[in-house]
Amino acid sequence: MGMAALLGAVRPAHATISPETRVGAALLDIGGGATARPSAVEQLLWETSKRTSIQVRERPAVLSPASPGLFEWPLLVWIGVGEVPPLEPAAVTLLGRWVRAGGLLFIDDASPAGGEGFDASVRRELARALPGRPLKRLSGDHTLFRSFYLLEKAYGRIERAPALEGIDHGERTAVVYSRNDLLGAFGRDPGGGWRLPVESGGDRQREMALRMGINLVMYATCLDYKRDQVHVTEILRRRRWTVEPIDPNDDER
Repeated sequence: MGMAALLGAVRPAHATISPETRVGAALLDIGGGATARPSAVEQLLWETSKRTSIQVRERPAVLSPASPGLFEWPLLVWIGVGEVPPLEPAAVTLLGRWVRAGGLLFIDDASPAGGEGFDASVRRELARALPGRPLKRLSGDHTLFRSFYLLEKAYGRIERAPALEGIDHGERTAVVYSRNDLLGAFGRDPGGGWRLPVESGGDRQREMALRMGINLVMYATCLDYKRDQVHVTEILRRRRWTVEPIDPNDDER
């Protein structure tokens, strides 16, 4: 299944589709980060399937950044907890090609407070894979904050950075970087409880983090969303808010 087919794999909730056409995510096996947040991606994809019309593959793959299998996944997740050795040149080249081909790379800094090693590693490797395209702060009106839920800021298990950063490719954001341990808010232990506490907003913060994650999955699978009045109206209808029709003769304000 090619990248284009996977990126378009959004279907009504009642549709019957094969497992190969379900949207999923792959964890990048870099520096041990793939095991840093057990069951977190599974929980996020499960929540996505329950709250949206997206059909998902709940179990993520774990892949080397040098694996050609990257091109079977629309969403790659790179979790880090500390400094990472430089990637092999072949992995850097392949990762850059995957991003340019249409995938979304989500990077989640799960380092403890004060840890800056992973952040430095991320910026170094992105500069190699996507030269000349530094990370930039995503504005509050970015489509990522309204692809399903309407959100006002970046959320996560902790509140280390007030905003997300990203790298654009063409008209889309192809890399999204969070320093707030987003996935740390999702993982459950074998008994069904949450593995990690959120700091410091309690249950509401965890819920907002889940909404941020669902927006991310939605953005990865529906990259052609428009930041226009039609899209805003559709969001409001989905949330069952009252929407008044727009008069095309009205002056823009």
